[in-house]
Amino acid sequence: MTKHHPVSPINHPLGLAEGTLAPGVRVGGAGYILKRMLGRGSLSEVWLAWDRKLEHEVALKFLPQSLLQDPNLLEHLKREAERWRQLDHPGIARVYGLVQDYKLTALATEYVDGWSLAALKVDQPEKRYGLEAVTPWVRELCAALDYAHNQAGILHLALRPTNLVINTRQSVMLTDFGIAWTLRRIAVETDPNRLAATLGFLSPQLALGEAPSVLDDVYGLGATIYVLLTGTPPLYKGQVLAQVCERTPPSMTERLAELGIRDSIPPVVEDAVALCLAKEPAKRPQSISEVLKLLERSELPAPVESVSSPGTEEAKVPESLPSPPPQPSTDEALAEAEAPEQIAAHDFVLPASTPAETGANELPLPANRGAF
Repeated sequence: MTKHHPVSPINHPLGLAEGTLAPGVRVGGAGYILKRMLGRGSLSEVWLAWDRKLEHEVALKFLPQSLLQDPNLLEHLKREAERWRQLDHPGIARVYGLVQDYKLTALATEYVDGWSLAALKVDQPEKRYGLEAVTPWVRELCAALDYAHNQAGILHLALRPTNLVINTRQSVMLTDFGIAWTLRRIAVETDPNRLAATLGFLSPQLALGEAPSVLDDVYGLGATIYVLLTGTPPLYKGQVLAQVCERTPPSMTERLAELGIRDSIPPVVEDAVALCLAKEPAKRPQSISEVLKLLERSELPAPVESVSSPGTEEAKVPESLPSPPPQPSTDEALAEAEAPEQIAAHDFVLPASTPAETGANELPLPANRGAF
């Protein structure tokens, strides 16, 4: 018989004793009843709970016990939570506020019934998404970020597939607004290694602890598009911090080739993402809306006007047809026939906004995978 070893407060990621968080336990002054754990990370533990006052399900993100021991940090988090409550957009999970009792601190947010793009990616062919699937998600993500930046004055600072959840309407919901970055700042003060897992999505300025700005979210958006289309962050091997600050990542097409995947990303998308990932903030697109405009550029040639129309002179037919182009040699013809099909860049540029067909972006749900 296997002996059960209880989790001690030292080993628990939040510093809690076993049984502190369990189904049926009431927290936050008995205002919430825990139902089941949704996920656990090195800095938090997320539970589905029943809000007895609002009478609906919420997600409770429980925070490290160290918060209770630092009144300044706790006060800062309270102020930030009040700011996050201002966010009211269909593409952003609502923040309800900070929940506290004598032994626990949690952030109450809207429960999004769905799967993160990080979780769904595992079951995709080649562990990545095609541009046809990514296109509507990028549009929705840009709309949510543009609202947060320009109408609420709030940054996300932790953009990555883990924080993008596909809900039951097959739309992208942006979660963890602000809280993920706040937790990382707290953790790095005691253990700098905790930042390593997310370095691939951070701008050089954010990774080095400089004051955050909109341009850090622009970088995060570029890194997120990169990983959705290739399956890997722009930089993820070796000394990631040094590379984030100094090395230009390969193009997405080059990364696919490194992974043995025969595919290419259209130049318009490559260029837009490369600009987002520029080391110097001044060289990046200066807003989320500017990123979307870059992605929407079309390389289609201008339509050719008819050479004749009612009331105008008819086009003259040349007296002789031009000479046919030289025919390729046999070797050249074989090489051309065996070459992979080249797809025009405009075929993959984000199309103009149109209502999505029902189920067009629906993805199969993975088995036994948490919502976060």
